Amino acid sequence: MAGAWILLVTACASPGSSSISHEVATSTPDPLACPDGKPALGGLANFGAYISTWQEAHVRDPKSATAYLLGAAPGRIEVRCSVDDFVIVEEIHPQNQAPAGLALRLALSEIPDDARKIYDHTHRECRTLQYASARLAQRLSDNDRDGHVGFSLESDGPTYNAAVVTVIRIEVTDVLGGDSRGC
Repeated sequence: MAGAWILLVTACASPGSSSISHEVATSTPDPLACPDGKPALGGLANFGAYISTWQEAHVRDPKSATAYLLGAAPGRIEVRCSVDDFVIVEEIHPQNQAPAGLALRLALSEIPDDARKIYDHTHRECRTLQYASARLAQRLSDNDRDGHVGFSLESDGPTYNAAVVTVIRIEVTDVLGGDSRGC
């Protein structure tokens, strides 16, 4: 019987792939446009915050109806929310290209200080990092039960250049250690 089970598992796996998945997925909500005019709630003020609390800590970009000024450096930041109005995506656009070290400091300044690094991988198209924060897990509950947040540092053009980061994406990550998705 055990031999038949092994044969069945092996037959169902594609060549070159493992028959065991190491990904632990949770349900990640699709990000939506964030609303205006909500009452403020206590708690986090950056990534993972209730949108009105996030908006109180950021200045609207006068050149855009949907973006905010970066604050820590010249540039803009765009956000997306969960269905219950928590910020679950931030896309940071430094006005001038930023070296990877500065880009990472900008990204880390947006998440709670209890975050711990899970991985940091450089790919041809981008650099991906994942952190976990108990404070994010507590605040986002069903939106991010494990408190996993992913960063993607990207450059203009087809290849990643650590000296020239032009986009910093921060988002709820639904797979622990899963950086196999495209940049």
